[in-house]
Amino acid sequence: MRRLMLLGLGLSLLALAEPVSFLPEVETLYPERYQLPVLERIISLYEEALASDPQNKELLVRLAQHWYEWAVLMPEPEEDRGWRKAADYAFRALGLSGLDEALKLSNEGFQELVRESTDARALLWAGHGWGQLLGKMNPFSAFFALPKIRAIYERAMELDPTYMGGSAPQAYGALLANLSDYGILFGVKLSEAKRYFEWAIEIDPTYLDNYVAYAKEYAIRAKDRDLFESLLRHVLEAPIGNWPFWNRMAKDRAAELLAKIDKYFP
Repeated sequence: MRRLMLLGLGLSLLALAEPVSFLPEVETLYPERYQLPVLERIISLYEEALASDPQNKELLVRLAQHWYEWAVLMPEPEEDRGWRKAADYAFRALGLSGLDEALKLSNEGFQELVRESTDARALLWAGHGWGQLLGKMNPFSAFFALPKIRAIYERAMELDPTYMGGSAPQAYGALLANLSDYGILFGVKLSEAKRYFEWAIEIDPTYLDNYVAYAKEYAIRAKDRDLFESLLRHVLEAPIGNWPFWNRMAKDRAAELLAKIDKYFP
């Protein structure tokens, strides 16, 4: 196993659509990771490197991302393992031992952790992984986790809203849309979510997952069939471009959602 030294890994990498890896073999495999065996090889390489350098935040963030992507490719209930791994690695990158420690923090302690974080990437994958697990949690615990996940995305947007094609604004829009289902309980209206989806698309019009989230989380709730259909047809017609994993996933989801349009808009 070789020990990795990260030299000069600056913000320029974050500006790229798909960040260049610092492991040569991973860099070669990266564009093909929408294939499960390739993604699992990437994860294996990063975990091998992490065994030699267990506090390496860059490796922890990469593993959080790729375990999340692994979960996207898996059916239920196997996907839960990926969501959990993503959350654990992301919270380790934020200085904790994993999701369990995050769950034990007081509101004040958690807010302090988020405020002091300077890594939008770790925050994003922490919010994503934890958020996907909410449906598996005790409803009472899940309810009280929502404001913490909201704080995660707010800080991620503050630090770098452009990371992963505007994923933080997109996720925040989706969260607000879901919180609007609770009426006055969270003080959120569905209309507030709209601008975050539009901001995400403005950040990177080529990142097709933003359009799918806008259609699924906002257009259905707003009962806007025309918006729903136009967003998803755009996804189906757009090129894969520089997002080989996420744009393929977006196209698959767009096709699935469009096939159910009459169910969503009877």
